[in-house]
Amino acid sequence: MRTKEGRGMYIRSREDALENLAEILDLPDRRDQIIQSTVRIMLCLEVEPRLFLADCQALLIEGGLENLRARRRDAVEAAEDIPIVVDDPEEDRLFEEVASTLDALRFTDVVRQVFPGIRAERWQIARALLLYESGVREQVSAAVKCRGEAACVAAAREAVERMVVALRPAWSDRIGAIRSACLEVLKRSEPTDPDRLHEEAETLFELFTASDRRAPELLEAIDADAAQVDEQITRVRDIAAAVRKLQEDPPTPPGQVKDVA
Repeated sequence: MRTKEGRGMYIRSREDALENLAEILDLPDRRDQIIQSTVRIMLCLEVEPRLFLADCQALLIEGGLENLRARRRDAVEAAEDIPIVVDDPEEDRLFEEVASTLDALRFTDVVRQVFPGIRAERWQIARALLLYESGVREQVSAAVKCRGEAACVAAAREAVERMVVALRPAWSDRIGAIRSACLEVLKRSEPTDPDRLHEEAETLFELFTASDRRAPELLEAIDADAAQVDEQITRVRDIAAAVRKLQEDPPTPPGQVKDVA
């Protein structure tokens, strides 16, 4: 089946998804954007463009990180079996920080697909999203609306790269120590699937380096107290696992769109 413009109705690739997303962002009404985005997600024949469009809807149309925070608060209130306690103010703060960082890391995939050649690591993009989400969203939307025009996309990408440089943390020359610490703690902890060890260690590394609170605290522990290093990394790992458990949904029946919260 084909549309009146001659394009295929179904979405098979990232390029198809970007073209559809540009049309959606051109709509003046946010409600219409959400409706059309939901429809286009259902028209995706492949998993990758479907997930890409769902994440674009969450980041660019539905309110980004703040909307996900609100949904998470509702989920926490409704949950009965969260494996950690989040009613202590300090624990609640850490839980929310880790959860928001995981959301930002999820959105880095949108940024990297819109800007395939971006000169920034995942933790740097996540950090920019956490500290200056509106600026990053503006440039991502602008690039999508460029509809593949190389100079236009490059200008938006360079703007995001400048944000990353401007937000470079003072401790960035010590990120290798953080990466090594996360890997070593995982190696000493409960058995981890060897095939996933480095992937999980890298996620922990990103959860620390995206934060101006957690990274300096961990570096201080690395310099002074090995026990604190283990405690901090294990705590963040446990919280990340609790966040993922909270976000788990039952299998989506065929033909239905999975909630992107």
